[in-house]
Amino acid sequence: MSKRWILVWGFPDLTGQGKGAEYANAMLEFADSLFQPKAFRVTIAAFNKRAIRVWQKLGFKHQRSFERSSDGMQFIVLLRVDNR
Repeated sequence: MSKRWILVWGFPDLTGQGKGAEYANAMLEFADSLFQPKAFRVTIAAFNKRAIRVWQKLGFKHQRSFERSSDGMQFIVLLRVDNR
């Protein structure tokens, strides 16, 4: 299975406006139109509770957590498998 990556980041000036799900859905639709993947994975800094909540509302489930070795920052990995 080949992997394809799309780098995505948030926009701090738009935080708290309730547009997270809309933004995330747009990214998913774009990626789906290009690649038709069987699954989507996102990696989020563990402190970013808003982002975690948005992706979980879109059906993503916690898969694992890890710590970045350079500075100890915690991350979580969420996955959503699309049944096609």
